Amino acid sequence: MKPITVKQLHALCAKEIKNGHGNMSIMISDDDEGNGYHYLWYSFQTVKDYEKPEIYNGKEFKMDFYYADERVDSKDNTIILG
Repeated sequence: MKPITVKQLHALCAKEIKNGHGNMSIMISDDDEGNGYHYLWYSFQTVKDYEKPEIYNGKEFKMDFYYADERVDSKDNTIILG
C-alpha cells in the first residue's frame, strides 16, 4: 500500500463535497489496521515543523516522530494531517 498524496486527498475531498458531505467532521485512523479513530483537530504540518523543539517552562522539548516510515516514504516527503 502507498500513502495518498495531498493532490489525491484534494480529489477525494472534492468528491465528498459533491456527495453532500462537505460539512461533516473528519475522523482519521490511529493505526494501519483502521480499528482506532480520532477526530481531525488541525490542518497540515510538515514533519520538519513537527520536529522543531518547543519551549515548555523555559526548557527545550522535542517530540519524537514515529509516523514517517523510511521504507514507505522519507520524512522530507511526509506531511501530517490530524
